[in-house]
This record gives sequence, C-alpha cells and structure tokens, in this order.
Amino acid sequence: MKFADLASRVSAMTVHSTYGWVTDCVGLILEADGPKASIGSLCDIHLHSGDVINGEVVGFKQGRLLIMPYFGTAGVSRGDKVVFNHQVASLKVGNSLLGRVIDAFANPLDKQGPINELHTIDVGQRKSSNPLDRAPIDEVLKTGIKSIDAFTTIGKGQRLGLMSGSGVGKSVLLSSICRNVDADINIVALIGERGREVEEFVHSTLGEEGLKKSVVISATAQDSPLVRVKAAFNAAALAEYYAAQGKNVFFTMDSVTRLASALREIGLAIGEPPTVKGYTPSVFAVLPEYIERFGKFRNGGSISTLLTVLVESDDFNDPVVDCVRAVLDGHIVLTRELAEQAHFPAIDISKSVSRLATKLQNDEFTTYTKALRRIFADYQQNKDVLELGLFESGEGNNREKLKENWGILREFLVQGINESLDYDNVLHEIARIGDIVNAA
Repeated sequence: MKFADLASRVSAMTVHSTYGWVTDCVGLILEADGPKASIGSLCDIHLHSGDVINGEVVGFKQGRLLIMPYFGTAGVSRGDKVVFNHQVASLKVGNSLLGRVIDAFANPLDKQGPINELHTIDVGQRKSSNPLDRAPIDEVLKTGIKSIDAFTTIGKGQRLGLMSGSGVGKSVLLSSICRNVDADINIVALIGERGREVEEFVHSTLGEEGLKKSVVISATAQDSPLVRVKAAFNAAALAEYYAAQGKNVFFTMDSVTRLASALREIGLAIGEPPTVKGYTPSVFAVLPEYIERFGKFRNGGSISTLLTVLVESDDFNDPVVDCVRAVLDGHIVLTRELAEQAHFPAIDISKSVSRLATKLQNDEFTTYTKALRRIFADYQQNKDVLELGLFESGEGNNREKLKENWGILREFLVQGINESLDYDNVLHEIARIGDIVNAA
C-alpha cells in the first residue's frame, strides 16, 4: 500500500482520546463526569443496548458536564459511556442544496435522494463581525407585495420583523414574498412548526417555482430544543456561506418566537433563572447576536432578513417582541381586524415601519406615502362612525371624503395570494392614487 493512501486513511480516522460516564439524568439533561470539555463540544453516548446517540455539552454543574442529546434521552442508563470526540460543530454546504428540504444537519427530508457535491464548513466558533465591514444599504429589495414595497420599502441587506398573532396570515404572506422576492437565493428556516404546516408550506404555499431557488431547513415542534436551535443557527451559517460568494440572499425564519422558546427550554433545563414570562437571560443575549449576523457586506453579498414574530395573545409588548423590535431595521405588523375583513395581506401600514424607507424612496414618493398613511390611520380611528353612516352627507363633508379615499387606497392594498406587482408599477400606482386623493 502506498504511503499516500496510508496517510489519507490515518487523517480520516476519528480519534477518541477522552471519555466519561453518565451519572444522572434530569429531564432533557444528562450529567456526566469526565475530562475537560468546552461548551459546544460534541459527544457520543454509547447505550447499554449497543446504540449510540449524539449530544452536545451545554453547561457545567458542580464539576460535572451537562449534556443535551439531540434526539432525546430514551434508552440512556446510569453508567453509559460518553465519548468526547473534540470536534467543532460543522455543516455541509454547496449549491446542490438549492431546491431541497433538509433537517438541522443538512440531511434530506424531501425523499429526493442523497445530496451530493457538498463540502463541510466549521460553524462552532464564530467571532463577532466588525461593523465597519458592512456596506451602506442603498438598493431596493423588490418583494412583489404592494403594501410592503410602497409603505415599508425594504433594502437589500435590511432586517425586518413580520409581527402578528396566530392565524392572521403571516406564513402565507411569507411564502408569497419567497416566490416573488428579487434575490438570488432564499434560505427558509421553519423552526418549531407543525409537521403538517411544513408540508403545506413547501408543496402548496411555496410551490415548485418558489422552491427552485430556495433551501428549506426544518426542525418541527417534536424535535428537541437543541435541534431547533441548531436548525436556526445552521440556516444562518448557510446564508452567510452564499453571501460570502457575493450572492444576494433572502433569509426568512418562521418563527423567531419559537427559537426564543427553544432557548428558554435549554436555559431552564440547565438551571438558568427565569425572568419575565419565564424567559432566561441568555435568550435576550442570543437574539441580538443572531440578528446582527445579517446585513449587507463589502464583498457585494447581502442577507436581507424577514423574521416572523408570533405575538402571543396579540400583546405587542411581549418581551421577545420588544427585544427583536429594538434590534431590527423595521417591522411589518399584521392585525386580526384587517384579516377578519378578508383584507390580504392584513398589513397595518400605519403601524408598520421601515427605518430605511425614506433613504430608499425619493422625496415625491415619500410625500405620497405619508399622505396615504394618514388616510389609513384616520379611517381606522373613525371606522365605526363611517361604516354606520353616522355623519351628515354633503359635498364638503370631510368624513365623506375620507370614506371615498379609503376605498381607493384599500383597492390598492388588497392583493391576491398569487398576485405580484412590479416595483415600477407600484411607484406609478402610488403617484396615481396620491394625485386622486389630493385632487378630491
């Protein structure tokens, strides 16, 4: 046998140099004695049955290691051997992932066969990025959604939140954006979703056309909190990989609230003190760090980000909502009142904000949108009076005029699920509506 062949075999071997033993198990966490290991160290737990399960060091307690298995603690016994392989977390990446649905570890879920031509990158240790490595955001990201392109205009590299209560249409809106958005690649992270919803999103809502330029990473509600967190962070690493190639990436996650819930479960399991609504302090440290990974970079690549935020009990002062809103570059608010009126997308343009909209729009367009926002807000405040007709009719009546203007504006805002409008046509329509309203 040639020396080169021997050398390649030796380099490919996994060396297990240290090990320990399971001493206790409480809930999702295994306690083990063993050698020195760092947070994030990977390990294999060898069960008495002969099976091997994988886990990760998530903390320390009284000199023992706290290990969370990726796929539950079933079958683990006291005294099972824990082997530390000293590998850093890694991820398989490559262009052959496009059009595929994968799990948190880049394994295929779509039964379309193995994914070939992938290579491995390290994702375990990540240094903070230099803010001066960011490029100015000065190019519009066209979504095809009229109310977004007009009133919460997004730039390539911008980060926004899509905020709403349950059942208001954020997942459907998200899929419409993925089909029409002006990006090279879509990275879609479905975190903590029901299995049924993942299937519907991929095949019915996103569709074949939307999937062609997308990579969907899924970790459903039945997966352990560690797997859900891994899926979210590996999806971000995948977006960074494509952006480093100079691609304009559109990254979306449904939802950041379920990521926060998974982080809370891990924090409580290892003994972190609960704070408001049971969230642990680490949740509010991790979320800003996570969001700051996205943006526009000087190599020409960008990661435009839309994170859905499930607003529990329609409470927009929820701690996760507050934390995310403070870091993002804007937010889009969907309201139940508009959804109940069959107003799709149910975007409240008076409550939605893009912090870069005025920079991306010209002064004339901004003047039009401000006037139309006032009409939207005034109508919502006086809706009961206007709909019941509790005002005196007449040519000069301001409420009569407001009702007419609202009808014109609503006709523009309402959009079919499969409908898309070119950005230039959006500009034209806003100018046309603005002139009609000003002339009324």
